[in-house]
Amino acid sequence: MRRLPGFTGLILAAALVLPAPLGGAAATAAPAAPVSAADWIERMLAALRLGDTLAARIRAHTVDHTKSERDVVIELIRDARGPTMRSVVEVREADPESQTRPVVFRIDSFPDGSLVSWLWDIRWRRFIKMSGLEGVENFDGTHFHLEDLGFSGLSERKSGSVRELSDPAGAVEITSGAYHHYGRVETRIERSGGLPLRTHIYDGTGARIWEIEFDRVETVAGRRLPTRMRTRNPMTRERTTLEWAQIAVGLRIPEQAFDLEYLDAVLRRGGDPIELPEAPAEAGQANRGGLDR
Repeated sequence: MRRLPGFTGLILAAALVLPAPLGGAAATAAPAAPVSAADWIERMLAALRLGDTLAARIRAHTVDHTKSERDVVIELIRDARGPTMRSVVEVREADPESQTRPVVFRIDSFPDGSLVSWLWDIRWRRFIKMSGLEGVENFDGTHFHLEDLGFSGLSERKSGSVRELSDPAGAVEITSGAYHHYGRVETRIERSGGLPLRTHIYDGTGARIWEIEFDRVETVAGRRLPTRMRTRNPMTRERTTLEWAQIAVGLRIPEQAFDLEYLDAVLRRGGDPIELPEAPAEAGQANRGGLDR
């Protein structure tokens, strides 16, 4: 891939990470026990290492209602150092022989949860600004929504109710009120570590329209993290599986990597808009920081 100068301070870790401008490095002191829905959602986000500047590669397999299948590779870089989180995303077909052009966009997530995106228009060969995006809109090439992947945050769920569960492993469930076209969203969180276990989304009639599961939990750099997430519509049988193949966190990403004029020039000459760091040369180095698939 294209080598973009300025990527330093790598820690490689293949892990499920929802890109939201929250959290950061784990605190040394034990956190206070969560009480409110907002406390639990914040703890879940922190457990997933949200807020780290990162570069990542994700593999996605999608089945639609006609049972047709699609495999894509998603690459992204993200800068959450400031109040506005910036992400550059490229979605391309997994088949290297595919003639389908990649989709490239930058999406800015503001502190109030609003979103603005700039989509590279292949026909006009320039970025087109798209305002008024909602977190419940689909993420390109998958059945996940932007909020499922953390781009718009989870503010609506923070005002929900908390219910203790009798699950042997110990869990709580956060139930939101109605928002957008959702009747409610139930987010189940592991009590001990704050990891998400599952999310159920219901429409206004009370029908469950999406089920999201987090699994394949691995210990990466001393932390337990789910490395796969799956969403399924129980009514239409549509489904998508996301697996994190590579992620590098704790990066210093050069400012030009998010500059629209720079990205425009790269795309016009047929270049790669996203550069991912290479895997560590030694296995031992990977084991210390995580793993690279």
